[in-house]
Parts: sequence; structure tokens; C-alpha cells
Amino acid sequence: MSRGDAREPYDPVATGERPQYIFFNKSPTARSPMAWRQSRPESFSAASCREIVETLGTRGNARLRAGVHFPFSILDGDAETLAASLRRLLEAAREADLPVLVTLDGQNWWGYRSDLWNWWDPNAPGYDPDNRLNVEWTDWGPEHAVKICWRDWGRQIRVRPAPNIASPRFLAEHWKQYDVLIPILLEWYGRLPDDRKYLFGGVKLGWETSINVNAYYYADGDRLLAQNPNDVSRDPRDHDPAKGWTFGNVPLGYAAVSTSGLKQRGELTKEDLEKVVYEYLRRCSYEVNRRGVPAHLIFTHQGGTYAPWDKHLSFKAAINEFSIPGWSFYSHDPPDCGSLRSDLATAGRRQWAASEWWRGAADEAGWFERFERTLTFERCRLITVYNWETFRTLPEALAAVRRLVATSTSASQRRPSSTQRPNGRNEHSQ
Repeated sequence: MSRGDAREPYDPVATGERPQYIFFNKSPTARSPMAWRQSRPESFSAASCREIVETLGTRGNARLRAGVHFPFSILDGDAETLAASLRRLLEAAREADLPVLVTLDGQNWWGYRSDLWNWWDPNAPGYDPDNRLNVEWTDWGPEHAVKICWRDWGRQIRVRPAPNIASPRFLAEHWKQYDVLIPILLEWYGRLPDDRKYLFGGVKLGWETSINVNAYYYADGDRLLAQNPNDVSRDPRDHDPAKGWTFGNVPLGYAAVSTSGLKQRGELTKEDLEKVVYEYLRRCSYEVNRRGVPAHLIFTHQGGTYAPWDKHLSFKAAINEFSIPGWSFYSHDPPDCGSLRSDLATAGRRQWAASEWWRGAADEAGWFERFERTLTFERCRLITVYNWETFRTLPEALAAVRRLVATSTSASQRRPSSTQRPNGRNEHSQ
């Protein structure tokens, strides 16, 4: 998996070419006049970008800048609309002079693509029995394909069956969307003058990429769906990280492990899942990298890293030679997260990203300390705060950001010197 011979991508923060960033995620489900929807290109506006700057009371500076982040679910809409929304977002950020980080995720939301997941209902759109190969299984073989999964991002909801992240058809649809969206990013970036290149914070791939985490399966889940197709009140509610990588539920991952050729029988292990998550993120990173985005502007976002650390996926799966690795941080600051430091060291890497972050505190001092503990751990490139809509209502959190900006007056405060030299070419293309 994470290979010690994978060279560290160029570090533009160490050389002063780019700042560290604190990006604020605009929730795609927020209820607000300034909410963004990938299905509505007109919802992306410069005014909604300026609102972030005005509420924060700072843009940041050459060492630490505030920015905006938005996740595009690339398999949950048509390419034309997604392209129009991405263009609108990029132009809004340019007009507002606000750095932007864009996520391209294909795993979590794919309701639009019933042609990939509907293997069981001939009366519904997209039906194809072979779609069993594109969804996860509860045991070895497509006869164990699932019809439904559950997710809990604050409250439990039903979601489409977990995708088989090694399925060739599933992956091919990612690359088709990359062919549409990556040129838009690169054309926009190419038009930025050199002194505003910092507006492109990068591309983030994955959205807590993992198995059994954001699409988990309860025993007899398909039967529950059949018996109560519209009533969720009887659904189980037991997804406990204390019980390890299965969270106490029926494990998924058999489809991805089998399709990858790792094994077709025997015990499914968390090490098996690490390997397929690693390969998915590595392949996504490579495909974006070979389309022209430099490795130092590509960030991964792995999920499945929880305490108790030894019972869950390690941090290794996010680390590959075509990108900067990233993870979520809710329960612990990075220095306190299990094997994170050693997994980076083993791979010969120091750059990383807090791809999703909420380390709330009771007061300004607490927020400041938690931001600082993240920004100063190894070579942190960015923090992505989830979500702006809540953060903007917390005066103590806003004050902490202003204080961070005020104290970020020299590169040496957060960043050791580096002998790396700027390199415009893509060193890791194959």
C-alpha cells in the first residue's frame, strides 16, 4: 500500500509559492438563500463568496488564506449541468478573490445512476441484472448483492446500495466525468495571472472514501426494505465504531476485494479493505494527475479512521504518489490520532490535509488551539471546515480565525525550510 519509495510531491507552502488554507465547506443540503446546489448552476454567485469574507472579517494573507470548498457528486447529475455549475463556482471565486477547493466524489451519492445500481427491479429505470457487479456484497459472490444501505451524517438515512469501488463500469463513469470537469478546472487555472494562482486550492478526491462507513448494511436489510419501503421508523440504529471496522454490522467489501483479485474466499479483513480503498484513491489520483493537475494540487480524502485505532483502517490508504493524503478529524486533533504520524513517516511523507474538520471548542482560545494543533502538525497544507453554515454563527470561532491570520506573519512559524524547487511539470505522470 503506502510505498516508502513514493516521492513527496513538491511543497509549494515551504517555498512560499502558496499559503496554507482554511477552506469552509458550503453544505450542498443547506437551507439558505445563499445555498449552493450542483443541480442549479445559477446558485453559485460571487455574492455568496463575499459573504464568507465579510462574515469572517478577513481574507487572510500570503501565509494563511481563507477559502471556500464545495463537493461535487459526479455520479449524481448530468455532465452538462455539473460542468455549468463548476464554471459558475470558479468564476464566482475569481470575482470575489476567494480561493476555492473542489471535491469530485463518485462514491457517496449516485442515485442518478440507476443504470449502474438497479439490479433487482425490472419495473424501475436502469434495470440490469449485471448491476450486481457494481454494488457491494455481504459474502463472496454477486448472489449476495445488496439493494439498500444506511448512512449517518448527523441522523440516519437510507441510501442506495454501496458501490463496488473496484467495478470497471463504476470506475469508467468517473473517468468520463473527469474528461468533462478537469479541463474546466485547468482552463480556469491557466487564465489566472501568476499573482492570483493561489485562488486554485486544488482538487479533492473522495469524500471519506471507505467501506462500511457511509454506506453500511444491517442484517436482512433487503428484507427490511421490502417490508417497509417507505417507513424508516423500524430501521435498526446500531452503527458503533467501538465495535471495530464492521461497526457491529454485516461487513461489506466482498465485491471490491473479489473484483480486485485479492481473494475470492476465506475471511474478509480490514487489511483487505485498506488495500481496495488505497487502490481506488490511487487510481482516482492518477487519472486526475495524468489529465494535467499537478500531484501537489491533488488531495485525497480517506474515511474509516476511528478510535479505537487498532480496530479500524489505518491512515495508509490515503497515501499515494499522485497526491497529498487527507483524512477527517472530529474526535481528536491530528497529533493524537493513532498511527497517523508513523504512517506518514513510513511512506516518507510529511505533507497532508485535514480534508474534513470540525474540532469545536467552548471559546476563542479553544478554537485557536485546535486550529493551531492541526496547522502545525507535520506539513499541513489545508483544513476544510464542515460546515460554513454552522461556523458562521459562532463568534468565538470567527475570532479564532482572525487571530490565526494575525499571528501568521512568517513562514517559519508554521513551516520548516525546504530545499525543494518549484516545478511546473507533473513529476509523477506515468
